[in-house]
Amino acid sequence: MKTARANLLNKPDGHFVIGEYPIPEPCDDGILMKIELCGVCGTDVHSWHAPAEAVFGLEYPISLGHEISGTVAALGKNVKTDYVGKPLKIGDRISICPAIHCHKCYFCTIAKTPEKCTSWKTYGTWPRADREPHFTGGYGDYLYIHDPNSVVLKTATSAERTAFLEPMAVVVHSLLHAKIKPGDTVVVQGAGPIGLLTIACCKIAGASRVIACGRRNRKRLELAEEMGADLTICQLDLPTAEERKQFVFDNSLNLVGADVVINTVGSAAAFKESIGWVRNSGTMVEVGNFVDSGAIEFNPCRDLLEKGIRLIGSFDNEAEHFVRAIPLIADKRIPLEKLITHRIPLGKLEEALSAIENGGIYQGRDAVKIMLDPTMPEEN
Repeated sequence: MKTARANLLNKPDGHFVIGEYPIPEPCDDGILMKIELCGVCGTDVHSWHAPAEAVFGLEYPISLGHEISGTVAALGKNVKTDYVGKPLKIGDRISICPAIHCHKCYFCTIAKTPEKCTSWKTYGTWPRADREPHFTGGYGDYLYIHDPNSVVLKTATSAERTAFLEPMAVVVHSLLHAKIKPGDTVVVQGAGPIGLLTIACCKIAGASRVIACGRRNRKRLELAEEMGADLTICQLDLPTAEERKQFVFDNSLNLVGADVVINTVGSAAAFKESIGWVRNSGTMVEVGNFVDSGAIEFNPCRDLLEKGIRLIGSFDNEAEHFVRAIPLIADKRIPLEKLITHRIPLGKLEEALSAIENGGIYQGRDAVKIMLDPTMPEEN
């Protein structure tokens, strides 16, 4: 029986261990995907170190990795097309919505918010990956797509761009909440991968001015300009919150603050500051605090009612967001390839995640997006 590798996290705060496991034959409705690239995401740092009960009740060992690009290696006999009806054959490039929703619960059927599915599960945190089918996350040679509710999408662009489909779907979800209009000033708090993708998509969505705010990394802000930011704020230059707020108001097109602010930074302080940048009756979309980063002082009267703002939390993504993201990853106006700073083999995963956790410097340079390439030889 042929075998392949999967890199499993053995326990909370444990280690990543590469194992050899039998390659499964797909069931009638299944797909075996040969992984080309998998983006290394900061979310996986939380799954690595947080107690299991704090991260969706994970059952270790797990195979992490959810930003996946690959090709069809084998098809079950019932699989003829992808999720939207495009014909599938062996060798086609595909990606997948890692989250799987039941399509039966209240949130899937009545509330129309399947990302809140009560029976939610996902490739990338599948329970007990030491049991068959083993290949349930993106950090390995294969992904076995076996759940009947899986959303598989064929792409017509490169492996590098396809690997951005999942983070791009996160951005699409936030933009659907933001409802950007021509003439809007939009501020994006944060210049990490999600922030940089958000900047590019805000321009495509119709924003007339985009302001990007970062902390200390001037190179990230230069990249933000390449992604479409009209102006940037570096906290080294404007060290106080009042100075940064004044800059936003002075540089908003209507001089009354940002029409839309999207926070992509995972800190309570960044969330609090972002609210102050929104004009009266504007919109604030929160993306960054997807895990508990602490509490802030919040005045419901002054921070919400008097301002009359829309305050929206945008968490996770689902099929609609992936389908809408397909043309964006192929859009050459977005220089996605410039975000890829590193490519690593399977055995360097723990090292790369440690670098992300400890400030983002890896192999002597800033890590914007690290891509795991299972075909790379380990000696590199």
